[in-house]
Amino acid sequence: MKLLTVLFTIFLCTSIAIAQDTTAAKIDTVLLNQKAMMELQQKMYDETQYIPPLANKTMGIELNLARLLASSADNDFTLAGTFSLFAVTRRGEIAFPFFYQKSTSTVQNGFDNTEYKFPLTLVNFDATYRHFLGKYQDGFYFSTGVRYTYIKGVEGTDFFFFSSGSEVESSMHRFGAYFGAGYRYFSESGFYWGISVIYGRYFGDWKGYHDVLFDDQKVLIDMELLKFGFAF
Repeated sequence: MKLLTVLFTIFLCTSIAIAQDTTAAKIDTVLLNQKAMMELQQKMYDETQYIPPLANKTMGIELNLARLLASSADNDFTLAGTFSLFAVTRRGEIAFPFFYQKSTSTVQNGFDNTEYKFPLTLVNFDATYRHFLGKYQDGFYFSTGVRYTYIKGVEGTDFFFFSSGSEVESSMHRFGAYFGAGYRYFSESGFYWGISVIYGRYFGDWKGYHDVLFDDQKVLIDMELLKFGFAF
């Protein structure tokens, strides 16, 4: 009889312990599920409340005003900017950067102090696609594009010494392709700013010109830093 009582007590205690463990496990599961549901609800709420800066914007214009002012100090004219389309795809941007330079540099001969003037006209026009890495049209991106370049100036690469005035004035049309990367910040007011770098190559023949740094070479390289734009 005592043995049966002991066995019954052990069975009863074991059953209670198992029931308690099962109840605790169920409570933990319910709490975890509730936590996951609350996190999901908060995420959905945040997404519904957040409105991307470009949600209602379709296009934008950028200008490099600092470069324009700096060139005007030397009685030259330089205009650099970009026209962008934002509504074509909400994960990217189709942009048309452009650059125009009309300048004349004066170099003094190191031997007889003769001054030489070197007029230059340089035009760049790009068509590029920028794909943003984040969820919205903002932040870091990769890009790919093509460029048309027109150069009219004086051939040569010696910036310091000239022994004669026999430098040849000519013009050249060029086409190139490139890849790049950059970063863009868009504000809710519509103003935006970005930085980028592109690297590629020009196709066909080439020749050097005075006062042209890269666009008269085989390598195509460029960097944007001081362009500020407005989206509308």
